[in-house]
Amino acid sequence: MARSAIALCIALTAILMFSSFFARSEFSAAMTLRGVAPQRLRPSALRSATFRRAMATNARVTDKRVSIHPYFQVKDGKMENFKAGFLDFYNAVDRESNCMHYSFSYNEAENRVFNREAYDSAEGLIKHIENTGDAGASVEMLHDGDAIVLEIMCPEEEVKKLEPIAKEMNAKIWVMDPDGFTNQNMEKGTDKCVSIHPYFTIKPESWEAFKGCFGKYYERVKNEPGCHHYCFAVDEENKMVFNREQYVDADALMHHIENTAPVNEITGPMIESVKLEIHGP
Repeated sequence: MARSAIALCIALTAILMFSSFFARSEFSAAMTLRGVAPQRLRPSALRSATFRRAMATNARVTDKRVSIHPYFQVKDGKMENFKAGFLDFYNAVDRESNCMHYSFSYNEAENRVFNREAYDSAEGLIKHIENTGDAGASVEMLHDGDAIVLEIMCPEEEVKKLEPIAKEMNAKIWVMDPDGFTNQNMEKGTDKCVSIHPYFTIKPESWEAFKGCFGKYYERVKNEPGCHHYCFAVDEENKMVFNREQYVDADALMHHIENTAPVNEITGPMIESVKLEIHGP
């Protein structure tokens, strides 16, 4: 087993321990990243190169990027056919100047595919949707019903621009906290990053108190050298919080979990349930 895989397993154990703070938790197994570089495909059972265009300036700025989070539920026996369509998307996205990073991850056991992607603005995301309309695998490979779940994370000033297309696509919009940041330290090339996707459902009586703790997390995370970006996004209506965060590798994620443990002890009692996912090589 590769060192990154071992480290990731340790991280999963730490997360499950962290989840013990909550009344109810759900956990999704780590989803393996698979991608392709602009120049060539690197076949691998666990890892391939992934297109990523990003500014590696190592300067912390407010995270105003827009991300869309598509989850695809693939029919039994159709996963390999569905993955074969990834290349069409990579070839199309390679022409997009507004794309910051782009990769697919998948969970073979659950027949689920996720698209980890971000754009510099609402306009960038809209251009991407128009550009990739004819790319990829057939919807016939997907389950009926909730075969595609779409979420859009964006700054409040971008919401109005995205509402029409979100309605058309039946996508849920999450509003990003204005104090979230990106360290702009993602290098172009092979994507070996690890992201954790926490979905928190907050007790109604603790909603404002939980949001009041965002700053405590930012204060601790801002000095983590392995953090790419870190920002909370909220769904006010359903009292849910998502944390859009990404790390250099599994070791950096484990460091983050340990570093934020004191704040987790404060917020734990405020949380009704949490669903966790890890996406990484």
